[in-house]
Amino acid sequence: MRPTALIGMLALGLALGSIVLGHLLLVPGLQADTTLVDANLARALAQPLSLRTAELALAACVVLTAVAKHWLRHNAGTTLALLATGIAAIDRLGVLPRAHEAWSRVDLVAMRPQARIDGAEQLWMVHEATLAALTVVLIALAGFASLDKRTTK
Repeated sequence: MRPTALIGMLALGLALGSIVLGHLLLVPGLQADTTLVDANLARALAQPLSLRTAELALAACVVLTAVAKHWLRHNAGTTLALLATGIAAIDRLGVLPRAHEAWSRVDLVAMRPQARIDGAEQLWMVHEATLAALTVVLIALAGFASLDKRTTK
């Protein structure tokens, strides 16, 4: 196995793993656990974890972009890796900080002010949509990686 293929597969696994484990399991589980802490503290405790898992996904996408040309035979693989990096960067650097800042301005225990809660929920939906788009692009990259090079000549 070539080193670029190994690095590419590890980066792809890290990106998908950070999305599934971090954003789909740990962060929602931490935010929903209000038995020991109130909802405001639970959301505040989940914020650093959410940011770190987004940083892991972004770093893995950058590595994918660096090795995609040598790893994948198709030009679409490089394009998808660039698209994944762009989506991950927009999510980590643009959407996620704004969503966390919007959630920090509301009181989840009292559910006030309602207008700010609605705005924070909309930003969180944008975050979830970017995660869904990133997941689709990464799965498409995995599909290109699974193609046997001998059959694509």
